[in-house]
Amino acid sequence: MQDEDYMRQLTLGIDSAFDILVFRYHKPLFGYVYRLLDDEKLAEDVVQETFLKIYQQGQKGFVPDQFKPWMYKIATNTCKDYWRKPVSRMEYVTDKEIEGKGRVHHIIDHQLERQWMVESLNQLSLDYRTVLYLRFYQDLKYSEIAMALDMPINTVKTRIARGLKQLENILVEDERKGVGINE
Repeated sequence: MQDEDYMRQLTLGIDSAFDILVFRYHKPLFGYVYRLLDDEKLAEDVVQETFLKIYQQGQKGFVPDQFKPWMYKIATNTCKDYWRKPVSRMEYVTDKEIEGKGRVHHIIDHQLERQWMVESLNQLSLDYRTVLYLRFYQDLKYSEIAMALDMPINTVKTRIARGLKQLENILVEDERKGVGINE
């Protein structure tokens, strides 16, 4: 069955349909949100809030035309709401802050390369990061990204191109400085 069919079942009060959607999308949604927020506990909160909003919309009888972009739109907007909050970020203490500067010494090269890439991506503006994560980590099509972020498809293409160019510049500069996988 398609995701939209499960949403239709949810509108009829069949909660097991919602369980299937959570099972299907929890891991990829968490990965996306975590990459945006770089905070495991906060990412889990945002994912839970996203699924709560999906459930509530289903209970109200709403069925999106395309579930996946709609879900990512909710998650993206929930992340943006977090960044707009005037509340201090100190209410969340991140694992990274707890660990301090301590690094595990024996990490395989692949993990180092992945971490370097994530850190480089995190140097981009949220606009560029968001489209790149949706495209390359969540494998959404340009049209799905446009729908998820509520923007024209040409804006998506432009942001992906500019984001990739900026990312390339960051990676080249890091290599020039000797930062990255050779640390």
